[in-house]
Amino acid sequence: MPFAFFAFFMLFPLAMIVMGIGIAIWSKWVARTMRRMRPVEVSDLAPGYGVVWGKVAEGNLRAPLSGRRCAWFEAWVEELRPPPLTQRDRPGDTGPRWERIFEQTSAQPIHVTDGKATCLVMPEGARVHETGWSAWEGAEERPAPGAAEPELQPGSYTPPVLRVSGGFSSILGSTPTRYRYVERYILAGDPIFAMGEAEPRRARGRGEAGDGPAPARMRIRKPEGRQPFVVSTQDPSAVHAENELASTGGIILAVMGAVGAYVLWRLRYG
Repeated sequence: MPFAFFAFFMLFPLAMIVMGIGIAIWSKWVARTMRRMRPVEVSDLAPGYGVVWGKVAEGNLRAPLSGRRCAWFEAWVEELRPPPLTQRDRPGDTGPRWERIFEQTSAQPIHVTDGKATCLVMPEGARVHETGWSAWEGAEERPAPGAAEPELQPGSYTPPVLRVSGGFSSILGSTPTRYRYVERYILAGDPIFAMGEAEPRRARGRGEAGDGPAPARMRIRKPEGRQPFVVSTQDPSAVHAENELASTGGIILAVMGAVGAYVLWRLRYG
């Protein structure tokens, strides 16, 4: 095997090793951090890194695609596009694929309460586990205004797998343009926990946007260091199990990369 080919193909297993180790270490760290932290109620929240739990106090946002009222959202639009002309009918052609053409995430603080006190969770930079999601398709880049709200699905969103063969595309001449709309939500009244840096909230002017009916004395934001920042309306045990599973998956990915690198090395050097 020529050295140029060997070096090129060796990049793939090496990338798998690095990515797998990174996923395994980070996910294991998140899982261990969650296991050792003791959740506290909002009224007992003290400055420093910790976990607070309560309920979402209000939802005064409107998701941009569906108009659904919520306390936090992430929304995006994907367009189904055919492969470039230069790549069509090549061996291994996977056909059309979804490409994201619009995305928006709310940055407004999430108001969390335990009935006695309220704190603000600043979602920017957090790993968010949503209450539910909606995904639907249409022929236009934006959903028709005034349409009924799409069905709300519980849990975390998982993108579906689309496989359209090159033969199927060639029969049609070109792939029909379609759009997929996706939104993830946190809703008012949901139980919620946040793991991040708690700090006293600075006094702010009257009537400032984002202030709730009851003043919040604390806020939770992304830590300055490398500690995990997690916001979730799902059960903490489920989030912990997900990170344990991701850690195992990272190890498997790294092992697969190591095996691939070993095979390539033997092919090159015997």
